[in-house]
Amino acid sequence: MRRLSRTPVLAAVAMLGTGALTVSLLASPAEAGPRRTRVSATLSATATNPGGAVTLSGWVKDKGKQKRRVVLEQKIASGWRTVGKDRSAKGGAYAFTVPTDWFYSTRLRARVKPTRKHRGSVSKAHRLSVVPAYTPLGSPDSWETLGRSRDRWNPCRTLTYGINTSRATPDAGTVSTGIHNTMALVSQATGVRFRFAGETSSNPLDRTWKRKDPDIIFGWTTDAETKLDLGPTTAARGGYDRTRRARDARGKAIWEALDGGVVYDLTDTATMNATEFQQLTLHEVGHVMGLGHVSAPDQFMTPGVELYSLPLVYQAGDLNGFSKLGLQAGCTRPVRFHRRASLQRVAPLATSLD
Repeated sequence: MRRLSRTPVLAAVAMLGTGALTVSLLASPAEAGPRRTRVSATLSATATNPGGAVTLSGWVKDKGKQKRRVVLEQKIASGWRTVGKDRSAKGGAYAFTVPTDWFYSTRLRARVKPTRKHRGSVSKAHRLSVVPAYTPLGSPDSWETLGRSRDRWNPCRTLTYGINTSRATPDAGTVSTGIHNTMALVSQATGVRFRFAGETSSNPLDRTWKRKDPDIIFGWTTDAETKLDLGPTTAARGGYDRTRRARDARGKAIWEALDGGVVYDLTDTATMNATEFQQLTLHEVGHVMGLGHVSAPDQFMTPGVELYSLPLVYQAGDLNGFSKLGLQAGCTRPVRFHRRASLQRVAPLATSLD
């Protein structure tokens, strides 16, 4: 019997392998790459007051009829941050209610997340300004920083605050209301979120901060009991205690505040009414957030008694300073090392500062 060669068999196997390779390269349309997606966006307004109803709406266009994941993004100095999430309707329509609870002038856009079958897409960005419903007094240039390098908190994290009312004057109810109202106004001016941590037994700015303590503490004492100087020309002290080295959104070296608060002279606040106490607190929390004194008497950061005649809202210079230290200025990034920061004082109601 004649012996057969194995060469043709091997050749046939090789041809089969080549054919399989050819088929795999010619993918069917159903197995092609992700399809193109386009998203449009329109703002219902370009300016509004806090709490104003503004929507960003549009259409997601692709070749499917599935609901797509859409996010609303807002631009701050450190990049785009997500401020809303939703899914488009089956036909592609979507609509977001834009947050308008703080003062800002930034751009907003919609972004569609990619899927296995469809690409992602980003809409054109549109600018929205949220401005006060009142006319702020004075010049926007009337502001200063408390520290030399725009010391501030990281505005991208929620800060806690607590009140030690054990020695509060004129009374616990008056001071709690004034502090809560002030923190709401500061949040509106900066975009920073605050959470009330409740009553605390700790004292502000005593340099014995514990991890369980709120970030910001309000408390009362007398000049004889503190080294912070609450003498006859000082009604309160406000600022931050511990800080750490950090970088701002542009990489510039700054000091990031880690804890702070306000200490009141209980003798001076004992004679104040609710309005006067909140006026004083508006000034002191300005220091806590990184604002320094200004000479303009129409700003809450004036160190004189003129602040007790101002309406209970921050003014043009105050607001401009807050915009440079708040959320619109972007998140901070910590680096190592620590230091302690200085405090500033404000005059009591009945006297002027030296």
